[in-house]
Amino acid sequence: MKQLYAILTVAMLSVALCSYAQDQVQIRLVNSNGMEAVISNYGARLVSLTAHNWNGRLEPVVKTYTNKEEYMKDRTLGATLLFFGKNHEETLSGKMWELVSSDNQSVTLRYVTSEGENGLDGKLNVTVTYTLSDQNALDIDYRVATTAKTNLEVTNGICFNLSGEMHRSIIKQHLWVDAVQMNTYNAQRQLTGVLQRIKNTPFDFTKPREIGERIRSTRNGYDNAYQLRHPDNMQKPAAILFDAQSGRAMTVYSSEPTLNINTYGKDSQGITLQPIHTGYNSGMEKVSNELQPGQVLHSATVFFFTTDPPLIMRTR
Repeated sequence: MKQLYAILTVAMLSVALCSYAQDQVQIRLVNSNGMEAVISNYGARLVSLTAHNWNGRLEPVVKTYTNKEEYMKDRTLGATLLFFGKNHEETLSGKMWELVSSDNQSVTLRYVTSEGENGLDGKLNVTVTYTLSDQNALDIDYRVATTAKTNLEVTNGICFNLSGEMHRSIIKQHLWVDAVQMNTYNAQRQLTGVLQRIKNTPFDFTKPREIGERIRSTRNGYDNAYQLRHPDNMQKPAAILFDAQSGRAMTVYSSEPTLNINTYGKDSQGITLQPIHTGYNSGMEKVSNELQPGQVLHSATVFFFTTDPPLIMRTR
């Protein structure tokens, strides 16, 4: 069967052909400053994002591939990641999502699971909305409802490199994280709920540090779940990433209590900052990731870009 490749550019932008798989649609978002994001309904993923450097030039700031075959090999990259059901597996990054609505700066996608998917006794109704604001922020809003009790986690698979050159290492970029404790993993890479203090360890980013400053002291780079100090307050930054050469700073805001940070090794060319609905709230009560019928899980993440870095990240 002949495959149809289409890209939908919203508002006054025209429809054109692109080299992607059948029924795949890409939506191009543009804010008033020229910043662009492209969203695909394949995995409800961010496939490209640009941001200005210190002299106003727009450059890519996320890792991306040029064709669907590469995304099939690395299926989680840029995608909406939902771990759910009795198997607690992630499967929706390989699915085609329904395009619900779009305009020139926002798009909403939806996926309804089949009965029994991942061993779930019912169905999930999942929506994700990407908004590219005029404040140069990419907002991601998740909403999940269920017809049967299930445990779930939802996050993103976006891999950032603020240098504007995706082949450049990120180890010279500075990172600050609003956390003094980590939620530990067991041998099966499951979070235990046991918090470990990180002061005076290579995992402490309460003061801005180059990512590579102490990365050699880790086993294989950073892949850690940070318990945020202000888990109930989206007005407080969860983390800040800064690239001095390009002048770009990215501040992360999250409604979730935990931020998993992964550098994919010690000589990384990208970093993920993934909010997770687990850990402890501001009253140190354990957060449940169990969703009941009639409830709606709402999770929000904001990636805010600027070339005027916060005071805490400014270097001489």
